[in-house]
Amino acid sequence: MVRHARSTANDDPTTYLRVPDHAIPLALPEDDPAALTAGAVVAALSLEAAALCAWSSTYLRCQQTREIVLRRAYGPVMSSVQRRESFLLREQEFGDWDGLTDQEVAARDPERWQKRRRMTDQQGRFYFRYPNGESRADVVQRCSIFIGKLHRSRYRHHVVFLHGVSQRALRMAWFNRSVEWFEDEPNPSNCSVLLVRRDPSRQGWVEQYLPLDPRAAAAAVR
Repeated sequence: MVRHARSTANDDPTTYLRVPDHAIPLALPEDDPAALTAGAVVAALSLEAAALCAWSSTYLRCQQTREIVLRRAYGPVMSSVQRRESFLLREQEFGDWDGLTDQEVAARDPERWQKRRRMTDQQGRFYFRYPNGESRADVVQRCSIFIGKLHRSRYRHHVVFLHGVSQRALRMAWFNRSVEWFEDEPNPSNCSVLLVRRDPSRQGWVEQYLPLDPRAAAAAVR
């Protein structure tokens, strides 16, 4: 799993007020250094291009990250990698509150803001659905549906380009983790590379963030 590179909204949160979330681009859409590094890390895994499916959120910043990473990882054989997009991987939708600060929400929508504030325990926050948006539980549900696509796929390897909340949601669904785990787990860094693989010695799935150094990443998975 690769989180998208730094977007213009990461640099300026007010971008959410001017640009639809799905259309927000990367700050450096052609040659983001962190995305190029992630591509080198993916290359170090030596995954055969023809056996790989690269999934992406339908949001622009994830698609742009995918192209930079694949170009760096596979160069002239990049076209051999199957590309697919899924709206199931999109970021959490914050509805009417998208792009607003806490102070602005409290002023514009005080009743529902107070309801959110009353949900002070972790599980309460997990289930709170933003007005005309989603709860974190909603995101986990659709990521669970996406897992079915992976199980039905004929490809041996998958690289998934997605967002901070949806990355945590996919991991929660894959590993059957608790609400407490989700709330305690921080969002991944931009362009972080998380490897999920079977470990025969543990008789199950394991995950690890790979070092952003190709040699160290290759050594980490041997």
